[in-house]
Amino acid sequence: GNCSGNATIAGALQTEMQNGLEEANVEVTGQNPLGPTFNQLGMTDKTGLFKFNNAIPIQSNYTMTPIKDDNPLNGVTTYDLVLISKHILGLETLSSPYKMIAADANRSGSITTFDIVELRKLILGIYTELPNNTSWRFVDKQFSFSDPTNPFKTPLPENKTVAQILS
Repeated sequence: GNCSGNATIAGALQTEMQNGLEEANVEVTGQNPLGPTFNQLGMTDKTGLFKFNNAIPIQSNYTMTPIKDDNPLNGVTTYDLVLISKHILGLETLSSPYKMIAADANRSGSITTFDIVELRKLILGIYTELPNNTSWRFVDKQFSFSDPTNPFKTPLPENKTVAQILS
């Protein structure tokens, strides 16, 4: 087969509601079997799409990591604190594993009153960002949670690795 040349990779970053996520970085790192390691940075457009055009050496192993850590108050309201409280008290469970991951503000792998404290500091302007977390976290759409009622049971795949990309 063709061992030289480059491949194009592309994809999309979306919210749980399948809205495209703009201005997120996508980092691609890998090993060219015929040469050096590589590292490229791209950004999603306004529809959440990204593309690395003829950029990845064929037969490389590579890892894609999405990163977005701006505007941490985007989508965070005091009502969320009420919903997190209800979840902690067992009155009304957060309705998806993604909402539970978002509620884990201190990235401890559980949802506790400490998360409410962290988010309140953000809302009140005591924090400009969450000390132990990024404002966005990403999970491969293909990933199936072993227990959707507890997404912290198994480590989250926050990047995607592809072995020996073909043309």
